[in-house]
This record gives sequence, C-alpha cells and structure tokens, in this order.
Amino acid sequence: MGCLVAKLCNPSAPDSSVRYFWPISGVIIDASTNISKIQRRPSGVMYVYNGCLIYQSRCCNCSSSTESIEFNICDIKHVNHYNQFTSHLTEDSFPANIVDVIVQNGDSSTHVAFSTGHAEEISRELNEICLKHRQKPKIFQFNSVDVDGVEIDLP
Repeated sequence: MGCLVAKLCNPSAPDSSVRYFWPISGVIIDASTNISKIQRRPSGVMYVYNGCLIYQSRCCNCSSSTESIEFNICDIKHVNHYNQFTSHLTEDSFPANIVDVIVQNGDSSTHVAFSTGHAEEISRELNEICLKHRQKPKIFQFNSVDVDGVEIDLP
C-alpha cells in the first residue's frame, strides 16, 4: 500500500525521454553565507533533464517548501556517497545514506545531500553524467563533397 501511495504522490518525469529518475527520501541543504541554518526538504524525486539536476518534492505532503531545486550539471564539482551528512559550516552531522553534491556557481558554493537507500548507485550514475557532460563534443566529417557534388579540398 505504501508503494502505491508513493507512486501516486511522487511527481512524474517532465518528458518520457528522461533516463535518470530516482526516488529520494529527503534533502539536506547545508548552511551558507546567505542561509544561517541547515534546511531540510521532504521526500520526492531527483532527475536529470536539459542539462540540469532537478529535485521535486512530493505533491501531497504537509510541508510548506514544495518548490523544486535545480542545478546546472556543469556547476556540479563533487559527487560522492556517504553514510552521514556533515555540514561544512556548522559541523552538524546527520546519519543517513546520502548522495553528497557540491555545486560551485561563481563565487558561491552550495552543499546538498540527497538521502536515499541507493546512494552508491545514484552517485556513480551522477558522476558518469557529469563527466560525459564536461567532455568536448567530437566533430566528425563523413565526406568532403559539397552540395553540388564537387569535392572540397580539406587542409
């Protein structure tokens, strides 16, 4: 019964082409220079869409913080899995299986932990996504003939 409720309450993927879609049991956002205390978000889903890592909370929860969190994949500097979350500023720690993500956007840095039972698998997939996204695209030239059928002299 609980599985059915979770599937009904979790938001769906925005597009059928989304390949990376994970259920999350909670989010911890570390304190920063702008925020003085650690923020916690309820369970929901995390997915990769249009070059961004997006978290959306469940649609039928009692929490007031239902907005989504979105990070550009290019800004993600560190992804790993740990058995506990430790704040970088307040040194508070919370025991949980987490996917630890550090996002560097300009001069500001954001430390976020996604709590899940499959932290090792998700962190590995997210690392692969970040590495692939940072690679320069390869340009292939299949032939050297222009539209009129005349061969083009290549350097």
